[in-house]
Amino acid sequence: MTSHTSAAADTWLGALDRLRRVPGPYFRATLDVTEAAKQLGASVETVHALIDAGLPAEERCGGPRLDYHDVANLGLAAGLGRSLGELAEGRMLRMAAGEPEGWVKERTWRLRLTAPCDADGCPGERPTAPEPELLDGTLLDFADAGDHTVATVVTRGLPDAPRTAAVRAVYDDLLAELDDGTYQFGWLPHRLRALPATAAAHGMVDCRVAAWIMERRAREAGLTARVRVGFVLGLVGVEHAWTEVLEGDRWLPLDPVLAFLARRHRTSNPAFTDFCRGSVHNRLLAWPAAADRPLVAHDCAFGGRVTLACNQLMGR
Repeated sequence: MTSHTSAAADTWLGALDRLRRVPGPYFRATLDVTEAAKQLGASVETVHALIDAGLPAEERCGGPRLDYHDVANLGLAAGLGRSLGELAEGRMLRMAAGEPEGWVKERTWRLRLTAPCDADGCPGERPTAPEPELLDGTLLDFADAGDHTVATVVTRGLPDAPRTAAVRAVYDDLLAELDDGTYQFGWLPHRLRALPATAAAHGMVDCRVAAWIMERRAREAGLTARVRVGFVLGLVGVEHAWTEVLEGDRWLPLDPVLAFLARRHRTSNPAFTDFCRGSVHNRLLAWPAAADRPLVAHDCAFGGRVTLACNQLMGR
């Protein structure tokens, strides 16, 4: 075994040791070993070795099956830059590079919105309109285009920062807990992320669970807080959630998740950590949905679930 191969094996085993596995009631064995290897950017032999070392799997006809979220989170924990999850996060976090002026300048976006259902035979839903005005933006147009909807929006950044220690602590405490592994940020099953107290008790968070934790802590400290949901815009939009705390007459967005991810990928301007403590980024687009509800309501006769997709349209 070469030293390079041995180092990679040690990295995978170290990541597996740190991995917070999907709790039993939410575990779904859907990935075969070949699919898991593609997700991880690793060999099939590596996946089998990880299963032997304790990566949860169920034996099925045709071989072991693994949970998609366990595999994705293992790739993120390894930090080798090979997994599909890391590549997706890296594309999103290009927003954290550059200078702060680029985070606040006005931007105009043409967006393709769809809300397909994952159940066979269900046509899905028409997307609801975003509400960029919630972050001082503008909705210029929202129109049906056959099999999708087109929204034209203007987003604007706004630099700001907390003026009180209580508000700063809501952000700083959770960022420290993400950094030291008290909470492991990753991709959560839909049913688990819908139960933020349960996810937090297992030390597992995504952006919605993290925002819920901060909202709860802010209210315990006597602050007025809410969770906002929407997208981080790019060629492929990423659903996101963050916490807003009322300080004086203004709502401050607190987003330690974006700061943590940018630091993890080592792609950001160091000033981005401070920027996420109270400033509005010009790639954030808010939706008027309640924080504990999906971005598009859907009552499916086939038991399916819709997922809102928000992607940039290039050209005219």
